[in-house]
Amino acid sequence: MHLSRFQNSAVFPVDLMKKIKNILVVCKHQSDSKEAESCRILFEKNLKIRYAWKNHFEEKDLQDTDLVISIGGDGTALSASHFLKNTPLLAVNSSPKTSEGALTTISLNQLKQKLKQIELGEYEIEKLGRIEVEINKKTQDLLALNEVFLANKNAYKTSKYILRIKQGKKLIKEKQKSSGLIIATGTGSTAWFRSAGGNSFPANSEYLKLLVREPYIRKLNAFSQFRATLHKNDWTEIKPRTRMVLAIDSIREFQLSPANKIKIKLSKHPLLRIR
Repeated sequence: MHLSRFQNSAVFPVDLMKKIKNILVVCKHQSDSKEAESCRILFEKNLKIRYAWKNHFEEKDLQDTDLVISIGGDGTALSASHFLKNTPLLAVNSSPKTSEGALTTISLNQLKQKLKQIELGEYEIEKLGRIEVEINKKTQDLLALNEVFLANKNAYKTSKYILRIKQGKKLIKEKQKSSGLIIATGTGSTAWFRSAGGNSFPANSEYLKLLVREPYIRKLNAFSQFRATLHKNDWTEIKPRTRMVLAIDSIREFQLSPANKIKIKLSKHPLLRIR
């Protein structure tokens, strides 16, 4: 069996087609679309193909799945990635002229050739760090590939919360007011995080970065923790003091109240993306 080497020295078997029997294709549209029509070339491999629509994709759809192929744009790739643990993802851009495709690695006209390369083991897999979210001590099933955002339910109002950051043996606790928090991966650091004033970092980084957006500092509300880097075993905890919303990759939302406590850390399950 051939082996392909991950970045950071992890390994993953590339002789996948001997093992892959079930492929889940996550499309932007259910049917009667360019994305759905293009999926038909997969049948040439005589494999079992199932489909899921990105707006209704759930963890249960992954049962007995060996490979996930997303066909659409970045939103489709994000939706397809959220529940993946050890299943690789091949992200296909169906419309390069209208979609940025920052998360995709090939276009539709390359899909047929890429499947041949997978069969021959002529491809690479990269690990992309992700974010794990815990709400009231319950770990959520879905993982963020780009970022987690927390802010007041009404964006025009001040976000009030208690922030705790654990870095190694150091523990910081502050009562803060701002327009919200962004916790980003290296993959997401070139998007919203950078636009909000953060510095981008490599997609394969084994750490996260936290950014306080537009801190509201006055004499009665002085605090100093605006940025933080979270490595393995580090975490940040947010306790809302107002009603807030937590968004994962700007797709999935959780409504929060002062009764909630949120813990965020680097996931032990990076995304396995086929290049």
